[in-house]
Amino acid sequence: MKVSEIHARQFAKDEYGGFEHTNVAGQNLLVYGGNRTGKTLTFNAILYNLLGPRHTIDLSTGRQNDVRLKFDDDVEFQRAQAGAMFRRNGTEETGDTAQDSFAEWFGDEIDGTINRSDIIKAHFLHSHIDRMPLSRLSKQDRLAIIRSVADIESQEQIEELEGQLEELEDSINEDREDRRRLIEDRQQLQREQSSAQNQLEKYVQLRELHESGELTEITDLLLSNEKIQEQLADLSREEEFLRQKRRSKQKQKSQWERYRQAERHSLIAEAVNDFVCPACGDRVDTELAESRLSRHRCPFCAVDDRADSLETNLDDKISRSEEELEEIESELEEITADLDEVDERMDELREQQPELSDVDGPIETVIRENDYEVDQIVAETTDELERYESTMTRAETALEETNTQIEDLDTQIEDKEDHYRSLAEELEEQRQASIEAEIDEFGEAWLDSFQSAAGEIGLEIRITEDGEIEIPGNESPRSYDQAGDLSDAEITFLNITFAVTLNDFARQSGLTDWKTIVLDEPFSNLDSEGEENLLEFIREREQQFICTSSDETFLDEFDKHGELPRHTIQSSLTRFS
Repeated sequence: MKVSEIHARQFAKDEYGGFEHTNVAGQNLLVYGGNRTGKTLTFNAILYNLLGPRHTIDLSTGRQNDVRLKFDDDVEFQRAQAGAMFRRNGTEETGDTAQDSFAEWFGDEIDGTINRSDIIKAHFLHSHIDRMPLSRLSKQDRLAIIRSVADIESQEQIEELEGQLEELEDSINEDREDRRRLIEDRQQLQREQSSAQNQLEKYVQLRELHESGELTEITDLLLSNEKIQEQLADLSREEEFLRQKRRSKQKQKSQWERYRQAERHSLIAEAVNDFVCPACGDRVDTELAESRLSRHRCPFCAVDDRADSLETNLDDKISRSEEELEEIESELEEITADLDEVDERMDELREQQPELSDVDGPIETVIRENDYEVDQIVAETTDELERYESTMTRAETALEETNTQIEDLDTQIEDKEDHYRSLAEELEEQRQASIEAEIDEFGEAWLDSFQSAAGEIGLEIRITEDGEIEIPGNESPRSYDQAGDLSDAEITFLNITFAVTLNDFARQSGLTDWKTIVLDEPFSNLDSEGEENLLEFIREREQQFICTSSDETFLDEFDKHGELPRHTIQSSLTRFS
């Protein structure tokens, strides 16, 4: 993809007289003009057309812009204040649709820190040394942009490993959620088992009392002495009330401790994960739920702004948790003291009536609720013993199965985590090897280009793992980033050949068909030998070069040239990109 026509009618400044050339035809072009005639503006106008106002270099574009480019495959794109126009295969689009269609046609987007705009912008070399691509890019971005265009076969293996790791991580998270739910199930089974055990012990004791004949003595005593009957019943009811109250407070304590210990989002995410969609049977992964919450979306359906009230409510509970826990602890101490008092009064009653020595609150309740009738008590005891023995058997079996499932999951999670670590290490090794291979491959091609263009000053290029660019010096390597280490000519040739190498790799990788390098005053930093070397390099390359210059001696060196109108453009404050 090369430029065949340029129509920069208005751009950035009122004094700019514009530049038009209707017969570039994809060939090398020199834009000629004296000082302050708009050479750099023309350079930026092309960049503005391709990428928009945010990407111009060292320039604020203003509002009055109208730049149209035509490309060698008969495609046209116009970016202007009045709107955009994109024409292809006889079909014309305007507005936002035109911009979107042009961007899609122009090249694929790239995942990662470097995008297509960064790559295209690196094809534009400003006349100021510190605005050239290698100067604009950070060291890490230099490595990133090289890697983004390098076409290495191992990249497919890396992507495959990344996919395996992502799937494995999801699988581990699902197993952890299953394990969490199983542990909650186990706790519930343990509570049910404990309750059944207490009931079983109560009815076993009643059976033993009946078999020993003590049950008849107890019922006869209580039937014959209403005062003792009422005292024992009152104490039994009070004890049961206090025990229920204590269970309720312990449950509240457990909930408030969860608020104190957990993060807000994890609380909501776990609750969401516990819900199974009745339509599809799926759950929302806790990480996905937390991600949605972090963006103020509903953790379940992802609708915007539905999580705020839920978060506010939970934040209130989290902030109150310490205070609530202190209050509950105080109430539990009071309940315990009240229960101790009831036990003391029960012991006093037993001391007075030795026949009641084996009667506690739960046994008294059974006797009272059966109207002190021994036959009814025995019938209930027989039925309940059978029921709770069966309940205990089921609970023990369920607990055993649940424990086995948890153990299996623990083993499965451990195996998957080991596999994850192994894959992660393999991925890191492959990434490192890939980085080195990509940098080496790019560096070799860049060196060939640099030595071809720069002549005698075209020395070795070294790209370090930190993104430093070095060339040999008399005593030690000279760094691109160390002011004064390199001459302006070396910097110019390094940037031009970097742009050309980048273009070669980007096209080979299928990232873009763009085949044009745009250079603003590239000859200004070169001596006569450097100028000749650069001109020969431009002639030999397959890319199209659009250059600006104020030196008319270069007019005959280019296939095409155009002259800027002789308007003097005032300099102004600029922005740096």
